[in-house]
Amino acid sequence: MKNNMKILASIALLLIALLSISLTSAANACCEKTTSGAWCQNSQSELCAPDFRQTPTSCEATSYCKKGCCFDSQEGLCMENTPQKVCQDNEGSWSDSADCSIAQCSLGCCVLGNEAALVTKVRCKTLSGFYGLETDFRAGITDEMACLAEAKSEDEGACVYEDSPGHNTCTFGKRSECSETFSDTSSTSNTTGNETEITSTTAGTKFHKGMLCTAQGLNTDCQKSKITMLVEGKDEVYYVDTCKQKANIYDSSRYDDNLYWTYVVEKSDACGAGQSNAGSKTCGNCDYYLGSMGKKAAWNANPVYGNYLCSSLDCAGHKHGESWCVYDSPRDYGQDTVGSRDFKEVCADGEILQEPCADFRNEICVQGTSGSYSEARCTVNKWQDCLQQLDQEDCEDINARDCYWMDGYYHDSTTNTIKSSNNITDTTTGEYLTGQGVCLPRHPPGFTFWGSSSSSTTTTNGSFSAPTTGSFGTGYVEPKSDVSASDMCGLGNGVLTVTYEKTKRPMDFIGIWGDDKDWQCKGVITTYDGNEYTDTVPCGLIDNIEKMKQWASEMNSICYSLGDCGGYTNWIGEYTDEGFAAYNISTRFAGSGGAKILGKNSSAGTASQQTTTGTGTNSGTSGTSDSGTGLETVSQVAGAANNIKSVVS
Repeated sequence: MKNNMKILASIALLLIALLSISLTSAANACCEKTTSGAWCQNSQSELCAPDFRQTPTSCEATSYCKKGCCFDSQEGLCMENTPQKVCQDNEGSWSDSADCSIAQCSLGCCVLGNEAALVTKVRCKTLSGFYGLETDFRAGITDEMACLAEAKSEDEGACVYEDSPGHNTCTFGKRSECSETFSDTSSTSNTTGNETEITSTTAGTKFHKGMLCTAQGLNTDCQKSKITMLVEGKDEVYYVDTCKQKANIYDSSRYDDNLYWTYVVEKSDACGAGQSNAGSKTCGNCDYYLGSMGKKAAWNANPVYGNYLCSSLDCAGHKHGESWCVYDSPRDYGQDTVGSRDFKEVCADGEILQEPCADFRNEICVQGTSGSYSEARCTVNKWQDCLQQLDQEDCEDINARDCYWMDGYYHDSTTNTIKSSNNITDTTTGEYLTGQGVCLPRHPPGFTFWGSSSSSTTTTNGSFSAPTTGSFGTGYVEPKSDVSASDMCGLGNGVLTVTYEKTKRPMDFIGIWGDDKDWQCKGVITTYDGNEYTDTVPCGLIDNIEKMKQWASEMNSICYSLGDCGGYTNWIGEYTDEGFAAYNISTRFAGSGGAKILGKNSSAGTASQQTTTGTGTNSGTSGTSDSGTGLETVSQVAGAANNIKSVVS
């Protein structure tokens, strides 16, 4: 029987050996991935997945399946003997150290409250963030038992000592603090049932884990009180004893409970656990992550005991963490007032904090929503290339610039001024001879008007120099300014020249010429490619006082859209007109003491048009005309003078 068993055992061993040889011989390639989804396997070549590498050798001899260390930089985990491909596909960082002997995988002691673990530094940061704790990583401790001992030193309890013969007092804190304060610590263990109390002692000093200084069995002079306190680094409101030591979380219903003044009660076991308890007069178990933290109570809050309670992290009308924009005056589309500034406000810990954007409107505040939260930020004011845009779509591309489009005007790059558009087109191409719109800053830049002027023109602050030639047009008010301000505001100056025509009456029956007829506006005559075009739109402007007012008002809108220019208001609502004037020939009718013009919707005041006379010529210039027709060219259109608007405070 024994011989039969030996034979059977020998046969079994032989079969196992043969099977092992068979399996080994069957694997003829290293598959980067098999058809079953496994990575880096020694297998038959036909079992290797297509589109992945395979080599007729063992995986240990390949580069793509060489085993090394895979470090997860997000979680701080190190995985030994991991193929490179597997590591990279899982967004890990691979190195050829199979046992993870790399700096990132160095272990240290991570203290998490009263617990500890031997992990990497990145893992410690991850765990600390998960538990809402500050990172406490002690790289010099690499032994697990020593690490656990570090956690034990973080135990909290009552440190009782004799401050005078026969008189005990107490401080509440960590075991390590008690040991450091009172050196030469020894330890004893007293076991009661299933609970073990660790007591550290020196001459007259004892540490009692999990107990309060007010515990009657400790025989200290510390007694309970109705006073409450806040503890640095903690969310909650705590009772404080007569020794000014922290006790348990404030709970008015347990003031007379002796056990509540004997043992430490964890946050999870205290009143209102799992709730914010914001505004509660009876419970101080605040929770920052649930929307509350301990603060000084308002005068009318009236907690049952003490002067602190759980306060909401939200602000009036806004949630904690929300931000929004605040403007100190009307804004956008060129309406930003002189001296105005954008602000970002944030609701943080129940208080509204204000953050100013860069002054002189170098930054503007933009606001949006993310879910149910509003979010705001200060961003650069991109106005610098507005005037260079000739197309409305390019002008209003909010990703590229902060500009708006105004019809009826265009930027003449030759004279670097803004002029009225005409509706004349090239008879050959059909294109307009002038632009049909101008691109202006939505938020005009601010100027340092109080600096000394470096412009070539010397003027008195606030004075106005009339145009040198008789005209109905623009001038330039120049308070003290810098060159950039002068150049920017000067873009709004302009004079439009129109042609007037009159004819003589026919001769009477005795051959005497009749009186001249009145001058009639013919319009703007433009010569283009040898052809003459006439634009009569300015005539309608001059002949209609209301249209003239509207035109002057629009020109002023252009002025203050360029910067702190023109006649406009400052951020406290006071209007100044020193930066704007409109002239009819040499008589001012608006600005600098004249009628107020403020934006497109305001009246420009009364314009006193003047009559211009001339004599007809044969050729359409000065002289006497036998045909009885004559032409005279005069500047006869209202203009917007502008300059820097001053801040009045």
